This record gives sequence, C-alpha cells and structure tokens, in this order.
Amino acid sequence: MKNRLQKIESVNSVRNPNRNKDRKTVLGIIIDTDFAVPPKTGVTYRLHFLSKKLAERGLETKIFLCNRNIKTDADIANFPNTPGIEFHIIPEEAFYTLPVMRDIIRSSGVTILQTEDAVSLLRYHPIAKELALPMILEMHDVEATLKEGLGFEKEDIKMTEKISRLATKLSCVTICMTPTDREELINKIGAEKDKLRLIPNPIDLKEFKYSGPNEQAHTAIFVGNMFYWPNQNAANFIVDKLHQELKRRDARVHLTLVGMVPDDIKNKCSGNTSVTVTGPTDNLNKILKTATIALCPVKEGSGMKVKILNYCAAGLPIVTTTIGASGYEHVSSLVIEDDLNRYAEIIVDLLRDRDKLVDLGKKNRDFVERFYDIDKLSDFLIEIYSDTGRVKTPPSDRNLGGARIEIPLPLWLKEDRVRKITNKKYYVIKNGLVTHSQTLP
Repeated sequence: MKNRLQKIESVNSVRNPNRNKDRKTVLGIIIDTDFAVPPKTGVTYRLHFLSKKLAERGLETKIFLCNRNIKTDADIANFPNTPGIEFHIIPEEAFYTLPVMRDIIRSSGVTILQTEDAVSLLRYHPIAKELALPMILEMHDVEATLKEGLGFEKEDIKMTEKISRLATKLSCVTICMTPTDREELINKIGAEKDKLRLIPNPIDLKEFKYSGPNEQAHTAIFVGNMFYWPNQNAANFIVDKLHQELKRRDARVHLTLVGMVPDDIKNKCSGNTSVTVTGPTDNLNKILKTATIALCPVKEGSGMKVKILNYCAAGLPIVTTTIGASGYEHVSSLVIEDDLNRYAEIIVDLLRDRDKLVDLGKKNRDFVERFYDIDKLSDFLIEIYSDTGRVKTPPSDRNLGGARIEIPLPLWLKEDRVRKITNKKYYVIKNGLVTHSQTLP
C-alpha cells in the first residue's frame, strides 16, 4: 500500500503557491446528469460516495443539479437524504442560463466550483471568473477517445479535443481516473502536466460487502447503464453471441444483466429462462451474491469502469477486456481477454474450477481493500480542495488566443434514456428537508 500511495502522491505533488490561507473551503459541484441513489451510472457513483465521504470529513459540499427527475413537489419525498450535503435542484432552462446560475452560486457561498465534464467547465467558467472562484475539472474519461472507438465523425472528435483542451487550460486542477487517461490528456489533448491529479474511483467497503462467488450457481453477471453505448455494445454481444455459445458448452449457465436497459435488449431476452434482465436495482449487493462470475466485455471508451470495483468488492472473479481493466493495471487477478470469441471457453473453464473462482475473488477483494478504499483516497481529495481553496485568482481566458466555440450539451444527453422535465421549481434540500422552493420564470 505504501508504494502505491507514494506513486499517487508523486503524481499529485505539485502545489500552487498563489494561496489565501484564511479562506474557508466550501465545495460547489455542478453536475448535469440523471442523479439518483443508489447511483445508476459511473459518474454519479463517484459523485455520491465521494461527496458523502467528504461531508463526513467536514468539507462543506453543495451540489448543483439540473432537474432530471423531480416532476412535482411530491417527488421530493423520494430524493435521497445524504447528511451534510446541500442539493440545489435547478430547472433545465435556468440551469443553462448563466445570470440565473450566477445568482444561485453567489448566494450559496461556495469558494470552489467543480464540474464533471469539460463542456460544463466551459459553460460555467464565466461565472467562476466573475465571482473569482477557482475551478476544478473532473475528467471521468477522455471523451475524444470514446468517440474514436465508437466511430464518430473526425470533425466531431476534433471539436471534442478542442473543448477538452480549453477546459483543462481554464481549470486550476484537472482530476483524472487512470494512468492511461493522464497520458492521453497530456499527449493528445495538450493538458498541462502540473495541473493534473490522478485520483482513481474509490469504493466504500462498508457499503459493498464481500460475498464471494456463488458456488451453487452457474451465473455470469454484467452490470452497467446499457444506454451508454460501450455498455450497450457489450450487452448486445452477451445476448446475441455469448449466450448461444455458453449454452452450447454448458446448458446450466445463466446470464444476468443489471442496470438501465433499452427496450430492444429487453425484448431479445423476453421469454428466455436462461437470461435475466433486472433493470436498475436498489440493492446491488443482493444481486451480486447470486453471481458466480462477473463480466466486462467493453471494447470502447476510457476512464475507469466502476462495475470492476463493485465486482472486486463482492469477491467475484472477473473476465474483462484491456479497456475494461483500465485503471486496474496492477491487478494480476483480473482475467483480461480482448478476443470476445474466447469468453465462452474462459467462463466455462472457470466454472469447472471452483477453487480458482474463490481464489480469484478473494484476490480481487484484497486489491480494492489495499488500493481503492474510499477512506484512503479521500485524503488526497481533501488535500486538493484545501490547496485549491486558497487560490486567489482562477485561471483567466486571456491566454486562449481568442478561441471561442459554441458550447454543446453533454454527450450523455444523446442517450435514448433522456427525458424532459418541465417542472420550473428551484429546490434546495439539506438533510432530507426542503429549505427553499421557488418557481423560476
């Protein structure tokens, strides 16, 4: 553990000398996504558990959410009660109107603004500049790499690179999740090395319990938001190809898909007794207990796949691709295979060796306990926020060479799961109580 922490400390060792030591740190996180608890996506997983841990550690945290779920006042009763965190739920039109957001952020008293994607950093940088707030950018992946893998048009990819480059220039700190992403941000995007911090996705081991592989079953599980294109492609492979080959080799094998699932995948599985589609779950631990092997046959994208953390915590053996294993490069217990045609053979061979299943699962759990425990990784974030909160002046846009672009909406909004919420109320919620409710014009 010491050597691993020393590596992270080395990457994250640069300090900004431009500080104001008397300024109390109040973190404001702007996030444009479908937020729910339990989290349904990797971005919200990190946001929820890290924000909760930071609040427990005494860092005052306020989250500014575009309203994607609250249709009426009655829906507020289902909003998660996360002690210590103040949620600002903002109507979509107001969320994209800078003067309105400026007034909301100014009145909240935050001292740092953080965004979870490059597009949002560009959108809200004028507010940070006006209010003299330093900005932090979390890069959950390198979006240009994702688009390349999915076959997007070259001009679209170039624009995405430009957006990422401008966002990293305007941020005081850019946090990335994997060594691969860090190198791509430097060499492909042109991010300044001294501004980058490597903080991998953590896991709360008090929330995610060890169960080990279910030795009485023959169940392979896949977890993820299957509206997200890489997960969707993986799910289609599992249903269309892997399922047939597994049944040919061992009729006892059962497949379980967990998470948000498009109707076309549901329909393909309808009536098939050897495939279960659960949809989103409020109790992932319970479902992971039913699994014998965990799968991540993802071929596109970048960043860290949170499902790997969940699988490891449960003590499941994991079969994944190199992309799926990104961020977990030192985990010798992962079974990494990029040839998807070999998955059926690998899975059936593992199912026949129960001792190996248990051994791999125990090693995976040991790995996350040593290297990805949220209590340990939150120490680095606390230090980053403390340092950034002392910055007197956030980066200016004066040195961008006059570069200006039309800021698009976040890429995830193109997923088929997106829905329009017309509720025009702005809510502030803290400790499960609505402290402010106002209809915005």
